[in-house]
Amino acid sequence: MPQQAEPALRAVGITKFFPGVVALDGVDLEVNKGEVHSLLGENGAGKSTLISILYGVYAPDRGEIYLRGRRITIHSPRHAAKLGISLISQHFALVESLTVEENLRLAGIDVEKAEKIAEQLGVEIDMRRYVAELTVGQRQRLEIVKSLARESDVLLMDEPTALLSPREVKSLLAVVRRLAEMGKAVVFVTHKIREAVEVSDRITVLRRGKKIATYERPFDEDALLAAMFEASVKRRVHKASRATSEVIYRAEGLKGGRVREATIELRRGEVVAVLGVAGNGQEELMELLAGFKKPTGGRIFLDGQELTGRPFAEFLKKGVAYVPEDRWRALAKELSVLDNFKIRCVKNCVEALQEAKNELDIDFPTPSARVAALSGGNQQKVILAREVWLRKPYVLIASYPTRGLDADTSEKFYALVRSAVTGGAVVSLEDVEEAVEKADRIYVMSRGRIVASFEPPFDIGEIAEAMTQ
Repeated sequence: MPQQAEPALRAVGITKFFPGVVALDGVDLEVNKGEVHSLLGENGAGKSTLISILYGVYAPDRGEIYLRGRRITIHSPRHAAKLGISLISQHFALVESLTVEENLRLAGIDVEKAEKIAEQLGVEIDMRRYVAELTVGQRQRLEIVKSLARESDVLLMDEPTALLSPREVKSLLAVVRRLAEMGKAVVFVTHKIREAVEVSDRITVLRRGKKIATYERPFDEDALLAAMFEASVKRRVHKASRATSEVIYRAEGLKGGRVREATIELRRGEVVAVLGVAGNGQEELMELLAGFKKPTGGRIFLDGQELTGRPFAEFLKKGVAYVPEDRWRALAKELSVLDNFKIRCVKNCVEALQEAKNELDIDFPTPSARVAALSGGNQQKVILAREVWLRKPYVLIASYPTRGLDADTSEKFYALVRSAVTGGAVVSLEDVEEAVEKADRIYVMSRGRIVASFEPPFDIGEIAEAMTQ
């Protein structure tokens, strides 16, 4: 890695606050010309927030940014692009109904120049193909070519491998190394340790909004794992299972959307966690398990009765409750708290809502208050009050049910599940500590597949390693 007086890009003391959250707390980062510097961390570590600040999506509340030694203020993504900073994300600025050549011309890029850059990178681009015909990896490489054609010197890559097949991941990492050889400065965001080790010159680990350490080659994967998940990776959690051996719910070889294959069992009396980094198919899996969407493959059984492909309403009648990741898929914005509660309540609803308010500590002025006026945490409590506290379902399928809740309310949620859910619950989570503390069994999901399962005693190191491979 070449040494130089001034980094291509340097961030000093970057701090960012969101309501009730310190997303970044005094984070430093620098990337040199001809270097790949990875940002490594689990969900919520602050990686994407830092990238958003470096690309002008957010302004830092504190801290400074330097580009080639000169202090700058990045006003917007458009301004970042003018400064020579590009973002390669999972969302592409491409028109599917146009050819590659037409997309380049639409973006004001010289086609011949783009072809020469593609050749330098070792990337094959067929100018005559429609973008709709390209794989995700091919679209991504086209975006990289576009960035270089615009004379970008700094490339920010936010979880670029999340949607790629293993073969496409290998191709992308080779392209990233070639970018460094061409003298570009690359910030590579990932939660996968082996990817970071393979592609990086340096790795900075973030955890809960703070910079933990920066590592140089040769990398120690165990040290990186420990930095990502604290010293707790060495801990084993012993607990007695509350479950019986009776399987009440089973999904076999489930497929659909990002879910490539998933087999899950739920035993009577247990809470099962589906653990993984966001974007690996957990949300789609919860939709399939709840009957909200129909699978393209696999089978679903409830108490031995097959429900595969049955309407969502039938799942509800059988006692399945569903809490989606997106709250607005469970709430009607324009309605009051009471009217949202009445979606499941048929009698004594005002009294029931008041009781739920007291038990779950839901903060709203009156039952007639619009649910859209509540905080995110209180909106989540309204959903939990209606779907769990009120319904007392047989099986609960919940996608990130404690996201946005404080620690006390999260505890109340799990107590509610234990007392109100009569069969068992499957919850998707992104926090290892929460999973090992609250779940009876854990499945790890990666790239649309269940890649590992764990029973007590939980080895946090093994679970964390499964999540980051």
